[in-house]
Amino acid sequence: MLSNYFFELNQFLSKKIPDENLYKPINYMFDLGGKSIRPFFLLHSYKIFGGKGKQINKVALALESLHNFSLMHDDVMDNAEKRRGKLSVPKKWNQNTAILSGDALLIICFQILNSINFKNKKEITKDFIESALRICEGQQLDLEMESRTIIDKKEYFKMIELKTAALFVFCFKVGCFLAGGNKINQRKMKKIGLQIGLLFQIQDDYLDFFGTKKVGKKIGQDVLESKKTFLFCELLNFASKKDKKEFVSTYNNKKINAIKKIKYVKFLFERYDVKNKTLQKIIEINTTINGLINDLSISKSNKENFIKYIHKLSKRTN
Repeated sequence: MLSNYFFELNQFLSKKIPDENLYKPINYMFDLGGKSIRPFFLLHSYKIFGGKGKQINKVALALESLHNFSLMHDDVMDNAEKRRGKLSVPKKWNQNTAILSGDALLIICFQILNSINFKNKKEITKDFIESALRICEGQQLDLEMESRTIIDKKEYFKMIELKTAALFVFCFKVGCFLAGGNKINQRKMKKIGLQIGLLFQIQDDYLDFFGTKKVGKKIGQDVLESKKTFLFCELLNFASKKDKKEFVSTYNNKKINAIKKIKYVKFLFERYDVKNKTLQKIIEINTTINGLINDLSISKSNKENFIKYIHKLSKRTN
């Protein structure tokens, strides 16, 4: 299923992106690889509802281009050293190049989308634009939360519903829509997309601290940047008043020695069993997704394969 998408991607990169300084970072971002999870789920959603034809590959390519655009700009804002285990675009080139190349990639997204031949292109484009705006809104919330000393889970979930889940909602809803799925199934697929977005982000938060070098970035980077993650919120839910006060103060201090900060946060995470509590939340969301999949009007074999894919996603290590 992804083979046709990758063929489309290779054709696009070889013919549509000239080898000039503005475009080299774009080629570089795609060459870094990635899991292509969003294109996969778009194509999968299209297939299980009976969609046929190759035009869907262009939608998948526009989607992955939008995702890579957001990562290029994220790396500028986060001053990130690594992306997918390699130097980030702003570190390999510079911040101005990353911003400008990211802008160019955003424009290219819409060029690709404009080239599709689906009769309901207007509706797809509307959903695509709304998803892009949600990502920006979520990123703004994420940046604002960095400077705040404390947030609650409700605020955290609102942020990732926008920043992370927006493209997953697009994948599942639009894949179903383009294949001719009815309104009921479209609504169910949107719910699945939202839950998978939450699952994916909580896993990212978990892997940032409890993962290995396979994650492709420095372990504990979120803590060093004072990012408000699920782990942060979970500790605040269970910590004593004294530990909570000291934790908030230390966590938000970006001037403290990095090794000392990570060691202290690890100590509190262990004291309040944050690792297992986070894993339990991942299992809980996975169970919710399975229930939503079983409620879809698709074949039993499609349901079983769908659940297998989600299980595999919930066990990812990078």
